[in-house]
Amino acid sequence: MSEDSHDGITEEDIEAARDEVIEAMARSAEVYGAKRSYGRLFGILYFASEPLSLDELVGESGYAKSTVSTAMSTLERFHLVQRRSMPGEGKRAFFEAQDDFWYVFQQFLDQQVRREIEMMSRALEAAEMVLEAADREDAERDLEKVRTLRETYDRSERLVDIVTSERLDRLASLIDRVRGAE
Repeated sequence: MSEDSHDGITEEDIEAARDEVIEAMARSAEVYGAKRSYGRLFGILYFASEPLSLDELVGESGYAKSTVSTAMSTLERFHLVQRRSMPGEGKRAFFEAQDDFWYVFQQFLDQQVRREIEMMSRALEAAEMVLEAADREDAERDLEKVRTLRETYDRSERLVDIVTSERLDRLASLIDRVRGAE
């Protein structure tokens, strides 16, 4: 084993540390309902020193090209990777990991969570109109539940607006100040 520096850390040690993080990313993908392969492929891209092509990702991961292609489409949709073109490579696609996780989180909130909030808000508004017109005890009980849920969604929408429009350091500072005031 050759040492790469005077601190005794070898290239194998560095690779093992990288592999440990990549494996954690694979497990994290499962936590969020995605396939392990997606997390592993993201990890490979995260540590890559330059964008990688589908063929390079196939070689690095050992996955089938169809698996890699599907994973890249999904990861791209969730802003975890970006498709890049490289000079002299024609139409060949290369992929690069997004390393700004706050951006990824903001995009997820803005696109996925906001869509769910808007869908539920429309349904709750329509239900509220019907239930307000009804003159029955069960409708009155349901109306209160709908109004409570609608208030929660209204607050959630305001929270998404704030979180998607601010930098992480600014939000953290605001939260620290609020906690200090309590």
